[in-house]
Amino acid sequence: MSHSYPIGTKAWQPDATEGWVASEVVERNVDGEKVTLVFALDNGETKSIQTTLAALNDDDNADASLPPLMNPSILEASDDLTNLSHLNEPAVLQAIRLRYAQKEIYTYSGIVLIATNPFARVDSLYVPGMVQVYAGKHRSSQAPHLFAIAEESFTDMLRDGRNQTVVVSGESGAGKTVSAKYIMRYFATREPPDQPGARSRGRADTMSETEEQILATNPIMEAFGNAKTTRNDNSSRFGKYIEIMFSKSTEIIGARIRTYLLERSRLVFQPLKERNYHIFYQLVAGASESERYELGLQPVEEYEYLNQGSAPEIEGVDDAKDFLETRQSLSRLGVPESVQSSLWQVLAALLHIGNIKVTASRSEAQLTASEPSLAKACALLGINAAAFAQWTVKKQLVTRGEKIMSNLNAPQATVVRDSVAKYIYSSLFDWLVETMNGYLATPEVVSQVQNFIGVLDIYGFEHFAKNSFEQFCINY
Repeated sequence: MSHSYPIGTKAWQPDATEGWVASEVVERNVDGEKVTLVFALDNGETKSIQTTLAALNDDDNADASLPPLMNPSILEASDDLTNLSHLNEPAVLQAIRLRYAQKEIYTYSGIVLIATNPFARVDSLYVPGMVQVYAGKHRSSQAPHLFAIAEESFTDMLRDGRNQTVVVSGESGAGKTVSAKYIMRYFATREPPDQPGARSRGRADTMSETEEQILATNPIMEAFGNAKTTRNDNSSRFGKYIEIMFSKSTEIIGARIRTYLLERSRLVFQPLKERNYHIFYQLVAGASESERYELGLQPVEEYEYLNQGSAPEIEGVDDAKDFLETRQSLSRLGVPESVQSSLWQVLAALLHIGNIKVTASRSEAQLTASEPSLAKACALLGINAAAFAQWTVKKQLVTRGEKIMSNLNAPQATVVRDSVAKYIYSSLFDWLVETMNGYLATPEVVSQVQNFIGVLDIYGFEHFAKNSFEQFCINY
């Protein structure tokens, strides 16, 4: 739509510091086809722009030199960006900024919900009573909220009889993982609006055993798949898609988890001020004395796989307490104590593998079965230490039935050591997901599924000083 920019017109001007600053047309000089617009900026500066009458009368305002128009003050903080008279980049940013200043972290853009990270606890937005505020309500009747999106997907599933998916996407640290958790909690605690108090035991926030098990997957997946980065203390280093299964009576009866592209390289390398996966720090901090002795656990600083980032602790996070929660979540899912003990053994073995010292003799790598860290790792894994040592420093080629063995140098052997560790952890992670699915999506449950709602917590874009191939794939 064309706009002639008369005197008094308000528009946005690009600014190197603020991004955009407000301005107003104070002069408009016409010389034949040429038009000169003079803007007074809020920062005290003035700016002149040369354009033409044809450009001003162009319905598409295609002249890139013309600044984006501002919206009337009454619309600037609209809760739905589609209500804006002028929809452009600075107008969108201004609306979100004003709402954020009003402690309104949610804004609609048509069918999309924009969520800004408050970087503070806002528990009042997610209390059980708030769930019922949105249950059975049309989205437009309430303030923008995650629960409104969850309710809309639930309503569409009931009305159309079709499966639904909620996609949670955004930059690293934007709050995707927390948002996905609250969406899952909404489905688990929602009551039919025409049946208040329908949940047993008299409390709206009371969940069935299945619903508790589904939510119990969150601390487990975060422990094994999340880590501290420079931008996010609880960054998901994998993609997760969880299908919440409903019966014909719309009760939650199970779930299935799929994961994508676990960042395996994090196990063996962490940039400065970052951490490995949370579970390792939880194990070191929360293991009992008997477990520490059995697993040969040492302080975090003693492990090559944990000390590279020089940031072993996260402010406000108690790793020992989180380890207890991880254990309780595994038990809630039905994982026996004996299996959990095996989990801790594998994790401890990985820490010891990282401490294996490969020595160099001329151009060849040297490693003996008696090397302390190797011996402890192999004992925990139940494998032959001599064979592990041999195939860490040697390689074998088979050509037409002939076997050719050669020695590796120390850097090559170290790569082999780290590759084994990454493979073990990746396999452990896959096993963990498969095990959880075995408890949550039994054949009996799957046979009763009428529909499901999927929640996709996808990766956030990140750019590091050193970027792995895995990071490239995630960003792509």
